[in-house]
Amino acid sequence: MRKFKVGIIGCGAIGTALAKVLIKDKKLNFRAVLTAVADKNPEQAEKLCRRIRRRLPLVSIREIVKRCDFVIEAAHPSISPAVASLALRHDKYVLIMSAGGLLNFPFKRLRALLAKTSGRLYCPSGAVAGIDALLAAQTNGLRRVRLITTKPPQALKGAPYFNTHPFPVFRSKEERKLVFRGNATRASRAFPQNINVAAILSLAGLGPRRTEVEIWATQVAGTNHHEVHIEGDFGSICTTTQNYPAPDNPRTSYLAILSAVATLRKAFTSLRLGT
Repeated sequence: MRKFKVGIIGCGAIGTALAKVLIKDKKLNFRAVLTAVADKNPEQAEKLCRRIRRRLPLVSIREIVKRCDFVIEAAHPSISPAVASLALRHDKYVLIMSAGGLLNFPFKRLRALLAKTSGRLYCPSGAVAGIDALLAAQTNGLRRVRLITTKPPQALKGAPYFNTHPFPVFRSKEERKLVFRGNATRASRAFPQNINVAAILSLAGLGPRRTEVEIWATQVAGTNHHEVHIEGDFGSICTTTQNYPAPDNPRTSYLAILSAVATLRKAFTSLRLGT
């Protein structure tokens, strides 16, 4: 049986975690082999190789797409649209971890590209529950999708939104402040590093202009808290997730990495559960 050649773009905590799984998980390495990595920082790539105890060639993004059947983007929202576009134009399979970046990809152009390619675009559910139900609801009579995210203030630091808006100041530890309210398109520009969940909901549901987003901050939030409210002809759904940070990257929810692992298993194994 031919094995899929896999390449990883981005050798940080997420890329390293997925590399470990590709090597150690018998359900995956039966069908897939990690072939190459890409990162703008050679030291980061060397660190990944040491962690997985493998020597892998460090190549360019274009070379990854050329060499590999399956490309994993685990780098940054600023490059995820270009990676997705390049891979799909070359009829490759591509998994995008920085899904928030895809909201900067015009939806009409993305749909046209997906219609022409024999490749596939995978976007894991990430740090939220209910995407399977949302996909089902979207087939008929979906009316409203709303995300309410609560994060500790330090998780929001550095966001472009605060170039023109004040950073929240708290009078007490218990105080909870609304930082942002708008649609997913605006949220992706204001908080590009914090909006993967809104991007997934947009892609699965009503699109970024009609997906409502609220971002709250509180000092007592030790975890990222996501509430998803969905309404349609089917009825209504409300899901809540309390996400612990990933062991090697406190800025990433551990569930987001586990979701990517589950997506890889779905891509490389015969059993596909869920919608």
